[in-house]
Amino acid sequence: MSALLGAAGGAWLGHDDDLPIEPVIGIAASMIGVIIGAVLAALAMITRACDTSFLRKASKAGILPITDYLWQFFTVIAMGVLSTISLLLVAAVSEEAPTELRVAAGGLAGFFVLWTLTSLLPALGALIVFTRLIEKTAGIRE
Repeated sequence: MSALLGAAGGAWLGHDDDLPIEPVIGIAASMIGVIIGAVLAALAMITRACDTSFLRKASKAGILPITDYLWQFFTVIAMGVLSTISLLLVAAVSEEAPTELRVAAGGLAGFFVLWTLTSLLPALGALIVFTRLIEKTAGIRE
């Protein structure tokens, strides 16, 4: 739902010539960079925990496949890349371009940016669940 609101906001920014879109592009690009960095850090923590010992314990506990806990992070990264591409598209569209093109580019960027921003919370929830799995397997002997 929030992605659709982002699309509406981006389309509105693309439609109205009086609204300054450049500062919005800069802020959105910065936020996307922060989110992708946070997700890569979380993935680094998770993959560091996935040593052979942990995987054996997880197998005994019946918690495999571990990849079930990683898909949300990959989704955030993919949406972040699409956000960056769409923001580049918005930046490339000139003020003299047809209004329809500016609206479409703004709507697309707004959709992807808001999707990326709101998908961070479920991904962080997956990190918490994964941390609980590590605690759960700590008492299992290899």
